[in-house]
Order: sequence, then structure tokens, then C-alpha cells
Amino acid sequence: MIGANSLQQHLPMTGQKALHSGHALAQTSNEQIARQVYQKASPAVVTIQTGKSIGSGFVISQDGLIITNAHVIKPPPSKEEPENYNLSDFPSVVTVVFPDGRKAAADVLGFGKNGLDLAILKIHNQKNLRTLALAAPSSFKVGDRVFALGTPLDPKFKDTFTQGNITRIDSGNGEIQHDAVIQGGNSGGPLLNSKGQVIGVNTSGIGVRSLNSGMNFAIPVAQVQSFITAARKKDIASQPTIYPVSKKPSVATISLNGRVINGSLAPGDRIRENGSYVNLYQFQGRAGQQIVIEMTSQKINSVLSLYQVVESSEGTGFKEIAENDDRGPGDFNAQIETRLPEDGVYLIIASSQEREETGNYSLRATAKP
Repeated sequence: MIGANSLQQHLPMTGQKALHSGHALAQTSNEQIARQVYQKASPAVVTIQTGKSIGSGFVISQDGLIITNAHVIKPPPSKEEPENYNLSDFPSVVTVVFPDGRKAAADVLGFGKNGLDLAILKIHNQKNLRTLALAAPSSFKVGDRVFALGTPLDPKFKDTFTQGNITRIDSGNGEIQHDAVIQGGNSGGPLLNSKGQVIGVNTSGIGVRSLNSGMNFAIPVAQVQSFITAARKKDIASQPTIYPVSKKPSVATISLNGRVINGSLAPGDRIRENGSYVNLYQFQGRAGQQIVIEMTSQKINSVLSLYQVVESSEGTGFKEIAENDDRGPGDFNAQIETRLPEDGVYLIIASSQEREETGNYSLRATAKP
């Protein structure tokens, strides 16, 4: 017979064993799900190489259709020279690398409309590629377990597999926020559910000092499905629509008659070295002519520059005549008063003191009698 002491000692041990056994089973089950997702999805997830950047993508048809992000094919403009950014300047053919090292050329078929950050590619002469299925749009919720697969940072890290949970779903556009770790290069890769189905396309993340913060974002599968349907109908954009088209402003011709010209500095304008926006004006001047140029604004700290346009055998050049950023103490409006050295064309640069400062202004140019 078992005594009371023996029974007391025996029961806690049994409970501990049962608890440990249950934990081990749950851990094994989670591991099995993760392994199954990886084994199912990995053959259909690819690295995309454009010659200038890398990204990820996934195969959606056995004959070679691939989904990725538009910004993988055409990266965003640099902040230094956005006026030179050409939306139509992107590779028409990219290299697709499978996890087993196989490479194939893929045509860039087109991009999402209305700012949708998606692109579709096509590998030709394919019949039996492994593919990923798309999940039903309403099949996932906050708290669900998710998996990311792709090529973060460098091609040598292709086929990197991470996991996390959905932490938020945007009520407006359905964007999925999750904490599965992704980095640059994961863009265009799939966000997967526990069945290995695509619920979104990983697009961006918020990092702190190059560390992943756990705030990562994916385009929801409903938008992906709509894009694929549009692509099959050839109803997609021929170039990315995720960046605003920069207007390359013309130079406005004005007269020295004192008329007030209303202008504004805004994104899409030319940009100076300090990051401030610029409007350009030109006028015809005479040698010895005394002129006054004024730029006033309640929104921006005005800056005026005046250049003489110099034509030579080497081309067009610009000679600085004057610059002013304040009319006086406490007055942030700008004014230039000077005498023109020669007959010819002169260029006025209307700008601001601060980087990316926007707002309306008034400009007036007058020739004194």
C-alpha cells in the first residue's frame, strides 16, 4: 500500500510530468507546422535581381507568372536629384533565382495602377513550376500566426524563413501589420498563413538604427488578387505609379513692370543642394539697368538669387549677380536691388531657406527709371 507521504510526493511529480509532456507536444506541433509551411512554400519563392537591387517574389502560375513589389523593379528616387528621376527607366528583363540556384530571365509585364506597389513578371517556356496559392481575403485576423519567406539584405541570405503574428489590420485599406522579421530585400516576398497560403506581399517595415522594430507591413491578398486579375486582362500600368511624377518645371518669362506674380513652392519642383524647392523666372535686361526684385511670403523664409545667363562655345553658363534671404532684421522676405552689368537674359531663382519648405509667395520685379 502507498502511504500518505508517498502519495503526496507522487502526485506533484505526475502533474509535472504531464505538464512537461503537454508543452513538448505543443512545441512539436508548432515546429511541424512551421516546417510544413517552409517545405511547401520555399520552392515557389524567388530572389529578383535587377542589376541595381535585389528583392523577393513568388510564383503564382505553373507557366511562370511571378508577383513582386513595384519598388523592387524601380527603386524610389534619391533625395539629392529627384528632378533627374525617370519613371520609365527600369529594366524590361530581370533575373529570377530559385532556392536551388537555378536562374531564369523574366520579362517585366507591368505594374499596379493608382499607387499600388505591385509588379508582375513572366518567365517564358515554363510548364510545371511550383506555385503558391492565395488565401481567401477574409480568412485571417489579428493574432494569427504568419510566416515570411524571402531574400533579406544580400543574395546569400535567400530562402530566409521567419515567423510572427498579425498585430494589426488597417480598417481602411486592409494593410497587414505583423512582427515576422523582414529586412530590405524581403520586399515582394509572400506573407503566409499556417497552411502555406499567401495572405499578403511584404512591402516595408519600420526600423530603428537598422534594427527591425517588429512593425512590418504587407499588401493584403485581396489587392493582390485584383491585380492578378487585371494583369491577365492586360489592364495594368506600363510603369510604376507609386511615386508622384515630378514635373520638370519650365522657366517662366516675366517683365520688369512691377506686376505681382503669385507662385508656390511644393513637392515636384526643382530642388537645390540644401533640399529646398525652387521656381525659376527669366527676363531680358539692359546694361546699367537698376532693378528691384522682391519675394514675400507668410509661409516660407524666402530666398532670392539672380544669375546672368552666359552663352559661350562651351554651352550655357550662369554667373551669380546677387543673392538675398532677408530684407532686414526680423523680416524674412527677400529683396535684391542691383545694377545689371550687361545686356542679356537673367535668371531669378525663387527658393526658401529651409529644406522641403512649402508655401505660397508673391514675386515682383521692377526696373527703376
